[in-house]
Amino acid sequence: MSVLSTRFKEARFNKELIYHRFNNAASSYQTYAIVQKEMAEALVQLAQQYIGLSQRKMFEIGCGTGLLTQEILKHFSSDELTCNDLVDEVAPYVKRLAKNYSGKNFYFLGGDAELLPYPCRQDVIWLGATLQWIQDIDRFFLKLSASLNDQGYVVLSSFGPDNYQEIKTTTGMGIEYKTIEQVMASAQNQFELVAKQEWHRTLWFKSPVEVLKHMRLTGVNGVAARRWTRGDLLRFQQNYEQFAQLEGYPLTYHPFLLVLRKNKQTNLINN
Repeated sequence: MSVLSTRFKEARFNKELIYHRFNNAASSYQTYAIVQKEMAEALVQLAQQYIGLSQRKMFEIGCGTGLLTQEILKHFSSDELTCNDLVDEVAPYVKRLAKNYSGKNFYFLGGDAELLPYPCRQDVIWLGATLQWIQDIDRFFLKLSASLNDQGYVVLSSFGPDNYQEIKTTTGMGIEYKTIEQVMASAQNQFELVAKQEWHRTLWFKSPVEVLKHMRLTGVNGVAARRWTRGDLLRFQQNYEQFAQLEGYPLTYHPFLLVLRKNKQTNLINN
């Protein structure tokens, strides 16, 4: 058994595959992750309305190559920023970003966020398009709460059930994305809702093959390990024709944003 297989053996998702797909897409992610960049910008804009711009300690889970990290560093100041990602190889990307902003004590924590110990007494925990990879969300929110101080916030973006709906229809495969209501049901014992946003965004491509290329270059095709045959590709192209319009071939994104504050009742229990 490989080191990676041992590392991810507890995961319901094939996180070893996810690791490899995102690692392979690291150099192209910044260019092609158009919607994720829009989500990062919108998330920070939303957070600015409710959270002080000066924080002592902040922690980002699933930082990737730093789309959200950059927005955080541009608009928030902190004494200490810790970034985590499943893919250790992205560390140089976010370290370079941190160097551009003075006064930051920066740390990188590589590994599966469901298994790692978290830094404690954090003021804000950020998650950019990461929650969908968490297998036990109830337990995850407990862990987030324990890592925050009594006035702490969780600020996150994720995707709703309409995300990649064309892919699900065409292939019968895909992530079972949770609704905002389902996510809040998991978080409600530890957090109270401060703000939320939700929208749909459609990207258009010249062909079904270009849709697959976009997914590969952003690393998000990491849920199925089987290699496609020529027959598989041909069937995909034929089935995707049902979505063709004058603009081209669509791929639907369904982002949502949440700002959550640690529940006062949780604070009383912990104290």
